[in-house]
Amino acid sequence: MVLEFIAPFCRLLEEHGARLHPESFRLTGNVRSIATGAALPGPRLEAITEQLYQEQEARQPLVPGVRPALERLSEIADIVFLTAMTPTYYDLRRRHLDDNALTYPMIATERSKGAVVAELCAARPGPVVFVDDLPPNLAVVHRSAPEVKMLHLMANDAFRPHLPPLPEAALGAKDWPDAEAIIRRWILR
Repeated sequence: MVLEFIAPFCRLLEEHGARLHPESFRLTGNVRSIATGAALPGPRLEAITEQLYQEQEARQPLVPGVRPALERLSEIADIVFLTAMTPTYYDLRRRHLDDNALTYPMIATERSKGAVVAELCAARPGPVVFVDDLPPNLAVVHRSAPEVKMLHLMANDAFRPHLPPLPEAALGAKDWPDAEAIIRRWILR
């Protein structure tokens, strides 16, 4: 969770005459036309999401506190970004992260995050920490690599009332300074 998604997405929706109504933990059905109140159809919602990815360098700022937290954590840990974005946007995302001094390795894949994290665990000694904003991703990682420390971190609270339960083994952090403190404790044990 290093780039803002919900706030920039909401601004982009407004440009398209739509608004997010977070009434459940999903975008589909919760994005509605301002003029008619009708839910945007899936293909329209996907096109707007694609636009956000295409324009991420101009639209998606860093989550507050992420850069200094990762700079400090990089002194004691190897940091790897794992994004469930189509590899088509790899170069854009890589450039955007690099331009913001987040030059850590990145994996962009549509594969299960659980499988990728399990592969990373097999290739790296020591504790592995997985940070994500989506409880289903934490659950998938827990099933594939139960030894991984899992941390839930959301940059935007719009969907917090509708969160599915976190896996029992996951902790929650309120922001990047909080996440940094938790990760540091896990790594330095």
